Amino acid sequence: MAKIVSLLQQKGGVGKTTISVHLATQIKETFPDLKVAVADADPQQSATVWITKGNGKAGVHVFPVAQDGEGKNLKSELSEVEADLVIMDLPPAIASVSMRAALYSDLMLVPVGASALDIEAAKTAISVCKEAIELDATKQFLLVPNRVQLNSAAGRELRSVLTKFGPVSEATLCLRVAYADSVMHGIGINKFAPSSPAYQEIGMLAEEVVRMLKLKGGRSS
Repeated sequence: MAKIVSLLQQKGGVGKTTISVHLATQIKETFPDLKVAVADADPQQSATVWITKGNGKAGVHVFPVAQDGEGKNLKSELSEVEADLVIMDLPPAIASVSMRAALYSDLMLVPVGASALDIEAAKTAISVCKEAIELDATKQFLLVPNRVQLNSAAGRELRSVLTKFGPVSEATLCLRVAYADSVMHGIGINKFAPSSPAYQEIGMLAEEVVRMLKLKGGRSS
C-alpha cells in the first residue's frame, strides 16, 4: 500500500500546492524507482492544472480525490492509486476532508510562514495532526517553514518559534520567484531551476520525507 503524505493548513496562500508538486517531482527525480503521485483534494484543482499543463514533463501523475468536498470516499480513492508514495494537496481549511486525510496519512506536513497570522492559523492544523497521532502512534508530522525571508527578523526567528509547537523540518523553504515561475511551464523546480537554492531546499525536504517514511528503491523498507 502507498505511503501517504498530506499537506494541511487552515490558511490559504501558505504554499500547500507549491510544496506538494515540487516535493513530488523532486522525490521522483532523486528516487526514480519510486512511483510517485499527487492526489488533488483542493476544489481549485491547482495541482492538477499545474501538472497537466506540462503534458507529462513533471514526471508524476495527478489524481482528483474528495470531489464531494468532504472526503467520504477518500480512503478508497487513495487505495486505488497505484503508487509507492502519494502526496495529497488539501483545501485551505481544516474541514472534514482534512481530518479524514490526517487519519489516512503516514506523514502530515504543515507549511508555516513567518507572519503572526500564519503561525496562529497553523495551530488548528497542528491540533489535527496531534489527534491523528494519538489514534495511531506510527503517524508523524512536520512543521515546514515556508515562504521565508531570511533577511527579516521574523524569518530568522521562525524556526525557533515553531519548535515550541512540534518537530520542524530540516529544510527551510525561502520566498523565491522560481517556485512560482515553474508553474507556467508545468514542471517542478528540479527541471525549471536545477542546482538553484530552491532546488537545494526542496531536495533537502525530499530526502527527509523519504527517510522518515523509510522508502527505498521504490518500496517501503
